[in-house]
Amino acid sequence: MKLLEHIPLIKQLEILNRLSFFKEFTLSERQVLLESFSHLYLVSQDKHAFRRFDKDNRLYIVLSGELSIYTQDQHHAIGRVGPGEFLGEGAFITHRERSTSALARKDTILLAITPDALTRLPNVIREKIKDKIIEGMSARIGQLNHYIEDHLQ
Repeated sequence: MKLLEHIPLIKQLEILNRLSFFKEFTLSERQVLLESFSHLYLVSQDKHAFRRFDKDNRLYIVLSGELSIYTQDQHHAIGRVGPGEFLGEGAFITHRERSTSALARKDTILLAITPDALTRLPNVIREKIKDKIIEGMSARIGQLNHYIEDHLQ
């Protein structure tokens, strides 16, 4: 992963404005998040954002591109994550090592937020991020339930 340092703020805001994850955020909230509490990374195609058992507890929001998620065999993905979706919430919340690996299917830009940065965010922004994580995790539980039901029949 390569840290992206010279992307103008206006360009970063344009990207965030297109994503459903940030729909409930005001322009000034998006700007605060970008300026003070996050980093952008480029993950080149066929490279890992992180690997299973890494001690990386950042939450990643996909701004562009796509990642495959797998546990052991990268040829058998258990899911895909694209623009406006997030990954790494398990390690982010529990402060444990990664339980999966994430491989870029194409060049991918990620917004990374550390647990420490989340605690320093203004309350309104922090609560919106938490709400989005809860919504996303709930959707994933629903998908897993369907998967289990389909494979038990």
